[in-house]
Amino acid sequence: MTLPPKKAPGREIARSLACFVMAFLVTAGILHAALGDTLRLHADIRSEKLEMMKEWHGKVFSAVFGSSRVHDGFDPRAFDLALAGTPLATRSANFAVEGGSQSEQRVMALRFLQQLESPASAGAPAQPCLAILEFGAGANFANRHLVHPRSINIYDWQTTRLVTHFVSPGMPFQQRVGRIGFALIAETLHYANVGMLSNAIFAPPLNQEILSFQTADDRRGMDPLPDNPKFVETYQRRLANRPAVLPIRQGVVSPGNYDLIDELAANSPVSHVSFVYVVMPMTDDLWGAEDLPEHLTVHTEHGTIDVPIVNLARPDRFPQLYDPSLWGDTGHVNERGASLATQILAEQLKKWYGAHGMPHPCGG
Repeated sequence: MTLPPKKAPGREIARSLACFVMAFLVTAGILHAALGDTLRLHADIRSEKLEMMKEWHGKVFSAVFGSSRVHDGFDPRAFDLALAGTPLATRSANFAVEGGSQSEQRVMALRFLQQLESPASAGAPAQPCLAILEFGAGANFANRHLVHPRSINIYDWQTTRLVTHFVSPGMPFQQRVGRIGFALIAETLHYANVGMLSNAIFAPPLNQEILSFQTADDRRGMDPLPDNPKFVETYQRRLANRPAVLPIRQGVVSPGNYDLIDELAANSPVSHVSFVYVVMPMTDDLWGAEDLPEHLTVHTEHGTIDVPIVNLARPDRFPQLYDPSLWGDTGHVNERGASLATQILAEQLKKWYGAHGMPHPCGG
């Protein structure tokens, strides 16, 4: 009797692995489709900002996005007051998120624009709609957030593609690999639905303390640092070692800075939204600052957009911002510092638009 030939063990293992991978991918795809809008899934700190955005729908027509430097350092009250009575008068909110990045500012700005209602349809006075973005935010989150819902919930292929465009030719190879590698791992976790199903089923409650503090006194999303006398003392001692002549290096504009504006403009249902980049100050600017162009010219499918860059990180131009009493730590201003930085931003925008033409009222 002739026995049938034995199948090669390696081939059987490969076939089993292929079946497992295929089943996993199909299951992950089904779950991902069922989850729908993953930005709605709970993520600490960001979910509270999204709740504010929902609450202020039809009441706020301009907003700022970015990392903790904007989260702590942009005061909507000061901004609106400085622009009152001018063609730039608007009602703004702070939707920057502590610990944020370019990847997160992308999804927050997209969500704001997708829900934006023109002032006319909301019964509000005609006004510009300003989307103010942090120019120098990091491309990715800090490494500690790699397996956190803050990153997993948003790293779809579009976010990953944008992150890869924040790689510049002069960037060290190791930094380039790390930046792209973080995005690819986060994207893999996103499409593998790691933790998202349980998040949808067992969603944690919103942090009412955050909501209460960031909406008190009409802060509209700002979360200022308190005064910090110990830091002020340290800062004052450091000032003795600042260079006599401020070193100015050439700043880098990445393709991602253009691509982000292009994508946001393409996804805004309201016409004539105006975009602005802002560079927030840090105390380390006193030891070296960057020179950046005053604006970017972005070519989109619907025309050319000029995007002003307001670089507040220039001690030679805005020395008043670097008073020790205005800072809570090395990278974040306190509430008085936020008010002053925001007033300067508003004044710089009035100058820029005064020289280049005022924006159209949005939706008009």
